[in-house]
Amino acid sequence: MNDEDAIEGLKRLGLTTYEARVFLALQKLGRGAASEISDVADVPRSQVYGAAEGLEERGLIETQQSTPTVYRPVSLEQARRLLLDQLAETGAETFDYLDTIQDTHEQDEHTESIWLLNGADAITSRVAELIQGADERVLYATDDPDNLDDGVHAALEATAEDGVTVVLASLEPAVLAQIAEDSPIRSYRVPEDRDMDVDVAQLLMVDDDTLLLSSYSAAGRGAEVAFWTSENIFATVMVELVTEWFREPFDADPPEFD
Repeated sequence: MNDEDAIEGLKRLGLTTYEARVFLALQKLGRGAASEISDVADVPRSQVYGAAEGLEERGLIETQQSTPTVYRPVSLEQARRLLLDQLAETGAETFDYLDTIQDTHEQDEHTESIWLLNGADAITSRVAELIQGADERVLYATDDPDNLDDGVHAALEATAEDGVTVVLASLEPAVLAQIAEDSPIRSYRVPEDRDMDVDVAQLLMVDDDTLLLSSYSAAGRGAEVAFWTSENIFATVMVELVTEWFREPFDADPPEFD
């Protein structure tokens, strides 16, 4: 890391560019007047005063009432605590506000939407969220044991325990082995002749109206990309096709564990 990286980090913590440069300069100087800070920080002297005032309001520097005025930074531990606490408070307040305004603006429904997701973390998070919203049935299919992480596994278990029919389907025994024999999740070994020979990473069907499908962007497991869609004619058609492909585990009663 260099000075510019540190300045960018301070800006992400809420400081302005001039505040970050002045604070960095004071770390080097220990204490200093506006003219000294200006030379080290590469900030116009006229701008040092405003930046110093902002830093003082944040509790990050102390001011000595002298001629000329001298500034010095608080301890790094105190600065760290103040900035991180302020960041956490700002984040909490911002997300509280976003929660209050969510879905409050009336607009035309665009029910034909297909949503794209990039990256394994975002996809896994959406998979777990969609599973938790199921009312009647869930099919989750993957051949990669890593995809069945704690979040997805917990969502499948909790949804099944709520009385929803939940099926985990896979060609790979290592995936199905992650489901305990007494689990309410139905495990289904996909027959070898059903292998579609396409690079599907995850397939999720929820109820009769929601589908998510992900694949890798390159051979040999590149970045994972996915689309998901819900409550539209495209989703309904896709769900019907998937249901025909995986009808056996849903028809089985009681659950079959392979």
